[in-house]
Amino acid sequence: FPMSKSSIFIAKHANINIINQIRNIIKSKIKQEDKFLNLNNEKYRDIILDIQNELNDKEYGIKIVNEIKTAICKYLRTKSFLIQSNLYLRATRPILEKTINKKINTESIDFHRESFYGSNMEKSVNIWTPIKGVNNKNTLRYIPESHLINEKSIKVKNIKNKSVSRFSSGHKLGFQYSPKKIVGGVDLANSKKMNIKLGHSSIFSGNLIHGAAINESKQIRFSCDFRVIRKKDYSTKNKIFHFASGKPYFIDFKS
Repeated sequence: FPMSKSSIFIAKHANINIINQIRNIIKSKIKQEDKFLNLNNEKYRDIILDIQNELNDKEYGIKIVNEIKTAICKYLRTKSFLIQSNLYLRATRPILEKTINKKINTESIDFHRESFYGSNMEKSVNIWTPIKGVNNKNTLRYIPESHLINEKSIKVKNIKNKSVSRFSSGHKLGFQYSPKKIVGGVDLANSKKMNIKLGHSSIFSGNLIHGAAINESKQIRFSCDFRVIRKKDYSTKNKIFHFASGKPYFIDFKS
């Protein structure tokens, strides 16, 4: 069903097996979470990237799509679409008290829309799936009706992310080395929490401003996300190659 005024659909998975499989893969690499809380960014991201690579090698993006295919087709109004070749694993650790006070966090993506980071990506659609530890204190946030805001009305500035270098593990996990920060044209104080139950995925417009999944809980929160796009909306303006997957950015979805 759609979440009111937000261009979001919540899709229930056919069963929980795929999510449980992902959780088991994570558990095989992160047996005791507390040992990972104080690792430096580089070591931690290398471990998470290893898990992300395994999920992509085993095509879990396609497996998630198969769980909610009917809902995706209904949202896209077509059965003909492409899927991003690289699924991102978001593994956000709890933030320290000093980090909360400074309002700085290096493991959550700030508010953005997909067009910030790729031509023609405003036509893409996001699939976001909670996997483990996602709750009201760390879930994804969004700005209602922000998919309707004209791009020209949004003011952004590029900032340097000192914790991410180009082509690093962090970059391959979806962190930007030069992210765009929204500084005007959007009421970020009006953000809402995207509360999704385990065993469900959210489907929402690439133009919906979302992000800021800062983890104020006591455990690591894991989620997966990737994009789909209608075949008729895809063009040569889209990114052709995905450096993290080593494959074309979008591949044909075949159930």
